[in-house]
Amino acid sequence: MSKLSMIEAFTRWARLKKYRIEVTYGVYVFTPMEKVVFWSIFCFLFSVISFAAILYTQRNVFLLIRYASVYVTREGGASSAVSNLFPKSHGALSVSQAGITSLAETLGAATNSQIP
Repeated sequence: MSKLSMIEAFTRWARLKKYRIEVTYGVYVFTPMEKVVFWSIFCFLFSVISFAAILYTQRNVFLLIRYASVYVTREGGASSAVSNLFPKSHGALSVSQAGITSLAETLGAATNSQIP
């Protein structure tokens, strides 16, 4: 495939996506100024979400692999997987050596704290 045909294919794909968005959300009935506002907000949100996805994908993939390895290798058991979710600095949420039982007691007491 030549360079020009790839550009033409991408242009055609982009026009099709724009057409689908306009038909789905009714942008084609907007006034020109409303279209400018809509596409500005759309492009801003798309850029921010794409940037965040690219920025945090590597960290989240490594985090998922680390948690999956705990479950696959069974090293440390369920209490270590749960303790990794809660930081050690928070005394009420940290998982002690007692494990899941103390966490369940802590969370159980927290639900009853809302009752006057």
